[in-house]
Amino acid sequence: MVGRNPPHPLFARFARTLSDRWWFALPALTLLLLTPTLLHGQPFLSWDTAQYYHYGAQLVGFATAKIVPTLGLNVSERSEIAKQQGSGNLDDGLGDRARNTFDEALIDQKSQAGGMAFYGIRSPFYSMWLYSIAWAFNLWGVLIAQAAAIAWIIWRAATHAAGPYRFEAGVAIVALGTFGASAWFVVGFVMPDIYAAAAVICVALLFAYADRMSYLERMGLAAILAASAAFHATHLVVAVALTLAGIGATHFLRSEGRLLRSRALLATACALGVALALHFAFDTAARAVLGASPKRPPILMARVLADGPGRLYLDSVCPETPTFLVCTYRNRSLESADEFLWSSAGVFQTMSVEQRLRMIDEEPRFVTAVAMHYPLSVLKAAVANAVEQFVLVWPAEAWMDPGVSFSDPALSGADLFQVAPFLSLCVANLGSCVPALPEALIASSIAITLLFSFAVIAAHFVAAWRRTTGTQQGNSAYKRAIVFASLILVGLVVNAGICGAISGPHARYQTRVVWLAVLAAGVLEAAHPVILPWFRRLFAGARQS
Repeated sequence: MVGRNPPHPLFARFARTLSDRWWFALPALTLLLLTPTLLHGQPFLSWDTAQYYHYGAQLVGFATAKIVPTLGLNVSERSEIAKQQGSGNLDDGLGDRARNTFDEALIDQKSQAGGMAFYGIRSPFYSMWLYSIAWAFNLWGVLIAQAAAIAWIIWRAATHAAGPYRFEAGVAIVALGTFGASAWFVVGFVMPDIYAAAAVICVALLFAYADRMSYLERMGLAAILAASAAFHATHLVVAVALTLAGIGATHFLRSEGRLLRSRALLATACALGVALALHFAFDTAARAVLGASPKRPPILMARVLADGPGRLYLDSVCPETPTFLVCTYRNRSLESADEFLWSSAGVFQTMSVEQRLRMIDEEPRFVTAVAMHYPLSVLKAAVANAVEQFVLVWPAEAWMDPGVSFSDPALSGADLFQVAPFLSLCVANLGSCVPALPEALIASSIAITLLFSFAVIAAHFVAAWRRTTGTQQGNSAYKRAIVFASLILVGLVVNAGICGAISGPHARYQTRVVWLAVLAAGVLEAAHPVILPWFRRLFAGARQS
């Protein structure tokens, strides 16, 4: 057999250096992930970003003003900065400076503040993370941190799947996910969305390769998973569902299953346990300090009303026995959940604080009653919302002009301007802060990339099925890649189901994770090339003809 000519020693040594040196690979992958945002010139923001930042300022301010001094630490500068961020009551506006001290009277006032009916939907942990990093390094520090975390996770996935070619595999996955799919937006978006993808990858990696990981690698993935689960409630729910799926998926790896399953389960259970403990501890602390924990808006109530079954229930029950507060508003337009919750003229926004809290308390009973009266209608609407959510894959929010959002009186004085001074230019020059490329072009590119990625995954599943049913013995590395890709797909479905059924279809919710299809396809192709040899034969035939 004639062997290949060995490469020049210099090039071989250079390639090994790129493949084996994490200190080169991680900055390179991080930079590649951030390239579109750097070309855009500024992070992508939402009005939600301003609320997270404001909430973080209140929490950090309270901690530095009340808790840290008891430890004898000098943090007066940061305490004063944080205390100047406003009252924490969203009804006062994000830029309110009327009350800036953390005395007992303010704490008592906060327990009755309208913000209590909003802050429950904002993770206190992401809020404090955002405020602290932005305060220390500005918003680019937030983006670099999250891009570096994703780069490291992809680097580990490429290492397990591609071995000595991990750098090439990592670059290919990041490049296609960033420039072909939606990773560019979620990495450059100052919101917890990117951590939904991080949670999915961490669980999938652990249940595919935990027995081949070092202790430090498992700890690193568990730490990122714990942070991701603490940063948003939907991340926690998706991670729990994916963990259950991972337990079943490890049975596909019969010889490695027991050790793999035990190590993966230990890491994920510890991470999710930490996230749950943090949420419980914060809720307990809030009750002790404020007398009540932050409340979540009645999102499920708004969902069943907008979907139709809730309105049917109001029409059938309220005329006879107005059991619920929402009965008072049954003649209002209730066909949009966003309008019901967030519009300045909507039902929830026009209520008094006491009415808001009463409606929040009534939500579980109302949703249960609607589900009992119209179970099939509720299920049909939930499935339809989940399906619609699954196909909303382009980052529509990237083209929402922050200049328009932050010119609104409620946001024009937001303290986010302090760490995002470019917002003033966005407000002064409307339309100047949206991407230059047309939305339709990017949406088409993402759709093509995702269709190709799903086709590659399908081809690999067929190839794996043929290997298991034929005379060929299954390849352990390939089986692990199949498990990894399967869990990624489960994560995409679960994310669409949870977000679409509960909050309603929004492009951002699936955009944050759908680019993982590129990662799944890349890991499969790196573990066992199926598509690349076909392309090589195709191009070779084209050259010969």
